[in-house]
Amino acid sequence: MTTRTLRLLVPCTVVLAAASACGGSGNGPTGSSAPTIQRTATASGDGQTGTINTALLDPLRVLVTLSGVPQQGDTVTWAASGAGASVAPVKSVTSVSGIATTTWTLGSLVGNQSATATLAGSIGSPVTFSATASAGPAPVIQKTLAASGDGQNGTVAAALANPLRVLVTLSGAPHQGDIVTWAAAGTGASVGPTTSVTDASGIATTTWTLGQVAGGQSATATLAGATGSPVTFLATAAAGSATQLSLASGDNQSGSPNATLANPLTVKAGDQFGNGVSGVAVAWQLTGGTGSVNPLNATSGASGLAQTVLTLGGAAGPVTVTATNAGLANSPVTFHATISVAAASAAVQVGDNFFRSGRNSTLNPAVDTIAAGGTVTWTWAGVNSHSVESTGAPSFTTSTVKTSGTYAFTFTSAGTYTYDCGVHGASMSGRVVVQ
Repeated sequence: MTTRTLRLLVPCTVVLAAASACGGSGNGPTGSSAPTIQRTATASGDGQTGTINTALLDPLRVLVTLSGVPQQGDTVTWAASGAGASVAPVKSVTSVSGIATTTWTLGSLVGNQSATATLAGSIGSPVTFSATASAGPAPVIQKTLAASGDGQNGTVAAALANPLRVLVTLSGAPHQGDIVTWAAAGTGASVGPTTSVTDASGIATTTWTLGQVAGGQSATATLAGATGSPVTFLATAAAGSATQLSLASGDNQSGSPNATLANPLTVKAGDQFGNGVSGVAVAWQLTGGTGSVNPLNATSGASGLAQTVLTLGGAAGPVTVTATNAGLANSPVTFHATISVAAASAAVQVGDNFFRSGRNSTLNPAVDTIAAGGTVTWTWAGVNSHSVESTGAPSFTTSTVKTSGTYAFTFTSAGTYTYDCGVHGASMSGRVVVQ
């Protein structure tokens, strides 16, 4: 049986006895009983540097020898380790020079990678090859220089007129085949398609349908691993046409006869999603009780709000006001108010360093409202000396300084009467509103 040796490609050297030529008589060739496999002496492909996921420039090469002679026809099996790494072909047959080759495509891991050449039963098998993989240049994603679709204005829930467009480049050149993922923020917002592939010019596009909320909105384009990702696009959404009228604020207030309510009556003209719509006419009307509204006609502002002010009449009881636009849902909108008769009396506690209303617990100042002819009674509850001292105009009679007991005063004329403690001054104060 003949034995074979696999080794790197080197000049054929057969050691013979001094008196014998190659193939002649003598001691014969020296060698092992198995082939030898090794990297070629030159250009073996070992120790290369490349970019992840790309084929190395030089092929991998091994030499198979048998008794020092290159061996033809042996099948070498190739393999590469690491995610995404590969060799092609995975099996190759040695040539007449004993050489087998393959091409190594590096995997996705940055750093050291390895590949092997295997010949069953041979000395030196498997042969290991090493390479260093670098990340290489990253793609760049950005808005196209013109017609990117950024900064558009549109209407809620409507598609923008111009598509969104990004440009992907690699080392400054447009890059084809990259998958860009699109997304839009906000209720009801969408993009179509959600993913698109860059064309030969490196451009990917989508169409943006705005969300349901008026104002600023945003969308993004994302390319994994790319510089500049994600790319953000902005748009401004305007409200749609007015479809409804709703009560915003000012309902269920109360006040004394002939008083103007503190808060205006307010309605909101809105689109189908409730966004405020400007320029909508609203007619105001007193429909129950006594009083008046001003203005009788109002137009909604930028936020969709329209207002009027209600002045109550002289007779106690309920008041109703309507806001109307016949073309809108929920119209007319009804507001309720109450004309209340002021109380005939009030009680105020005089404590150490405070006046407190017995009706509403207001404190420094204690605030009470009574009808003309009503009486306020102050009751001392502390241990220190205090008084009820009228301040400002109109005025009323001041009490003496004391530590206990009560003081009462009947107010016959309408007006706002202020007071404090003659001992402690403005730090202990109150107010009586007479109607």
